[in-house]
Amino acid sequence: MPSAQDPVLVLKGGRVIDPANATDQIADVVTQGDTILEVGPDAGDRYPGAEVRDATGQVVTPGLIDIHTHCFTGLGDFCLPTDLMGVDSGVPIIVDAGTTSTTIFGLARKGIIDHPDTKTKIFALMDPSQIYLANKTFICHYLRIADDERNIDIEAAKAVVDANRDIIVGFKVRPTITDNPDRSPFLEAAHQIAPDLPIMIHLGSFPHTPVLDTEKLLYQLRKGDIITHACRGGGGQLDAHGEPTKAFTDAYDRGVLMDIGHSAGDFHFRTARRLMERGYMPNTISTDLNVFNVDGPVHSLSTTMSKLWALDVPLEQVIAMNTINAAKAINREDQYGTLTPGRAAEVSVLNIEEQPCVLSDGHEEITADRRLRAVGCLRNGQWHDAVHDQKAVRAEMKEAV
Repeated sequence: MPSAQDPVLVLKGGRVIDPANATDQIADVVTQGDTILEVGPDAGDRYPGAEVRDATGQVVTPGLIDIHTHCFTGLGDFCLPTDLMGVDSGVPIIVDAGTTSTTIFGLARKGIIDHPDTKTKIFALMDPSQIYLANKTFICHYLRIADDERNIDIEAAKAVVDANRDIIVGFKVRPTITDNPDRSPFLEAAHQIAPDLPIMIHLGSFPHTPVLDTEKLLYQLRKGDIITHACRGGGGQLDAHGEPTKAFTDAYDRGVLMDIGHSAGDFHFRTARRLMERGYMPNTISTDLNVFNVDGPVHSLSTTMSKLWALDVPLEQVIAMNTINAAKAINREDQYGTLTPGRAAEVSVLNIEEQPCVLSDGHEEITADRRLRAVGCLRNGQWHDAVHDQKAVRAEMKEAV
């Protein structure tokens, strides 16, 4: 709760879109310290002396959440600096999706998540293995660690999860197989370690290590589990005629979630169109941002959101995918995803650029009439301007190191 000494900040006169509260109106968002005080037309006028940030002509949303990133720099050599994907991109909350595993998680927590220089709120989907490092050369797959059952320690993993339940929101599982093509020991391990937590599954193959067939995989997922790269080409969610398979539709109908997980080549406009035309709408939009895709085709979360908007998904629904839907996917809807008074002051501000722009999925280019671009965000009540020349910033950081 805010104290009387905390400063009041008003985001004034923006188009407030808060799908969880069915809000789409010109209004003020009033925060005090780390808490949302009030949302409504001219609400800020009741707070003389408050700091006012003009949001006229801008879109104000609950703090955006990207549920698939790779941010543990130093542990995974294809990770990106946390804040460049987070607050510097107008995204106050991100989730690292399986960059690291149980024996290394403490390093990620101390060195990145809890580090005083980290401004973005980070949650984690942890790999259930003892040793996993997400890196450029897929070393854990190349050395066959990623499909070796000796890499599983259920009790040790339970201890790590129980000690970090404030930030571990689930698992990122590579569903590799060993001697039985019908089961993945790593998927089963995640179920045993913490059956109450969701599992994010990478839809697709890995070099060097075989994975569970897509149809078999889909039937082993539970309500609340997440398929990332859900709109990739050749992922097994469509049959030879381009229709959703029964395994896919059954999974969707029982509550398995579809996540975009764009990455460099794991999102196809064509597949997304096909699925959405048949009523299978993604639940969440994420980037899978890493060094291979940040300079294209992904760039940022707002660019990725623009691609779904360009496919005629209504703007309110696009925003829901990165606010309340994302919060529900990681079981944090009691904290994030809305602008309800009393909630944490996590707020994103976006511009709508009304001009033709070319958007790429890495395979196909489309021309959209408009796009979203981040202005900045409130993270825990502190304002952060978006950084648009991130390539230059990354170069400066590299040079400094």
